[in-house]
Amino acid sequence: MAQTDANRSIFERHLQTGIQLLLVALLGWAGLKLVTLGENTAVLRERLVYQGEQIQSLRRELRDWSELYYRKSDATREISGIKESMQDLENRVTDLESDS
Repeated sequence: MAQTDANRSIFERHLQTGIQLLLVALLGWAGLKLVTLGENTAVLRERLVYQGEQIQSLRRELRDWSELYYRKSDATREISGIKESMQDLENRVTDLESDS
């Protein structure tokens, strides 16, 4: 009976050691995964910051372009005004020619 208790005690100690090693290995694995996750999060944050800067830059460029170029509606309105002026001038020339 003493021999069986000793064998059981040794087996239990080995089993506990195995379980402890397994737990330590799992904790180590979880720690490595957390570090990797933290690195990936940092990379994503940097990408988001870069994307935000790019968006701001594109918005500034669009604002600058809108100041440099006419909108189609503005150009159409201005062309209409020029055409009306030309028509008025043609009418005046026609009137002057017919009076002569």
